[in-house]
Formats: sequence, C-alpha cells, structure tokens
Amino acid sequence: MNLNNLQHLEQKIDQLLARLQSLGEECRTLREENESLLKERERFCRELDRILAKLGPPDPDSP
Repeated sequence: MNLNNLQHLEQKIDQLLARLQSLGEECRTLREENESLLKERERFCRELDRILAKLGPPDPDSP
C-alpha cells in the first residue's frame, strides 16, 4: 500500500468518525425532543381527562 492510499484511508476514517459524532449528537437531540413530546402528550391527556370528567359520562341515547 502506498502513501497516497494510506492517506486516503486515514481521510475516510476521519470523515466516518466525524459523521459518527454528528449522528450521536443528532440522536441525543432527538431523544430529548421525544422526551419533551411525551411529557407534553401526558399533560394534554391529563387535561383532556379532567375536562371529560367534568362533562360526565356520555349519553347512551345520543348517536
């Protein structure tokens, strides 16, 4: 293997490592966003349940 091939492989490895780091950061960001959305959904469901409880049970005769 000549020096040019070795340098090319090292460059590719550096690019792959940079991409791996970038994907890791993106993954962390997406996990944080997902956690936030799950909490928001839980709050929404609790609020919806609270409103529905105030309305009472559904009328069995209504369509």
